[in-house]
Amino acid sequence: MTEEVGVVRRIVWREILPWLIIFRAFRISVSLPILSLATVGWLLTPFGSQIASAVFLGNADASTTQWATPLSDFVTRSESLQAIPGISTIASTSNPIVHVYEHFTDPFVQLFDRSNTVRETAYHLFRGMWSIAIWAFFAGAITRIATVQLGREERVDLRTAVVYAARQYGWSCAAPLFPLFGVFLASLPLIVLGFVMRADVGMIVAGVIWPFALVGGLVMMILLLGLLAGWPLMWPTISSEEHGDAFEAFSRSFSYVFQRPLQYLFYLLIAGLIGGLGWLVVSNVSEAVIELTYYGTSWGASNERVELVAFGEYTGNLGTGVGLIRLFNGLVRIIAMAFNFSFFFCVLTAIYLVLRRDVDKTDFDEVFVEDKQQTYSLPPLESNEVNSPPVATNSGAEQSDGASASQGDDPAS
Repeated sequence: MTEEVGVVRRIVWREILPWLIIFRAFRISVSLPILSLATVGWLLTPFGSQIASAVFLGNADASTTQWATPLSDFVTRSESLQAIPGISTIASTSNPIVHVYEHFTDPFVQLFDRSNTVRETAYHLFRGMWSIAIWAFFAGAITRIATVQLGREERVDLRTAVVYAARQYGWSCAAPLFPLFGVFLASLPLIVLGFVMRADVGMIVAGVIWPFALVGGLVMMILLLGLLAGWPLMWPTISSEEHGDAFEAFSRSFSYVFQRPLQYLFYLLIAGLIGGLGWLVVSNVSEAVIELTYYGTSWGASNERVELVAFGEYTGNLGTGVGLIRLFNGLVRIIAMAFNFSFFFCVLTAIYLVLRRDVDKTDFDEVFVEDKQQTYSLPPLESNEVNSPPVATNSGAEQSDGASASQGDDPAS
């Protein structure tokens, strides 16, 4: 009698350490479809600051930010032809997780500054709403591609992702606004109390009911805390669930943040580590491409001629050529900077799937995918009682005629 011995043939790390799918986010984020979406989204983002500056602050008061004109900044900036300095110019950007998070949250954080004027408040509000309006579409398409690849290990083409993001665009815009609307409702009684406080007697009234006012502040704090921590999970929710809408994105993001805060923080730390290393690779690769192009052309044009590209302003044919070279160099850097957004939304999609598995016990592959396969079957039977003529039958006569006929044909009769 042989004794069977169990042999471990394969270790399913996906089941033992499910958070390892976070490491797959980098490979997905550098794919051509996702980088293309992130690049277009990042190019459209600064127009919000420019419009807000012109409308609410005036051209003279328009503040210069790092998002103001990314293309012109990269084109007109003086470039170093040395490899190490050239790399350091773009590598000075912070970690992708911190970089993108601050970009989205900064307008709304500035919105709650009590020293703001009405115009400054409108300026920050417009900037924040513009970012939501732009990235609700592009992040929706990115997270759709990422959630299907990470969850079901299937590919989604760019067109399908864009169509899906366009269909869910309304919910994607509304999801981050749900908590803000709650903050607005909670602040209405406080606004009324503020008008009462304009009078000296009103200060006494405010002092009496101030404990109730603090309750309103507590509600606002909880909503804003959940929003600041959970908004990156809202768009992956809409891209993953069959009935993904703004309410489900709001409820799931708040639930995961408050039920698994330490796990969420641990996953973000891992994502930040991977993002920092990934940005180091992407930034160095982009600068190396430009530097090696300079190096190759310098053998034919001479180093002095190539240095004209980096320094000085020129006119005529020389100015046109130098301008085009700077433009394409800027596009290379823009694509590299767009990696920050592509990685951010891909890695937050992976974190959402892990948190969903931890809290709701939902497997990774339970991601909504539309079934567009055609099923072939017979057409339905249709009765034609109106047009078909009636057929008179006499079952008794037919049976007797059939019996006599059979008897006449029977050779034994």
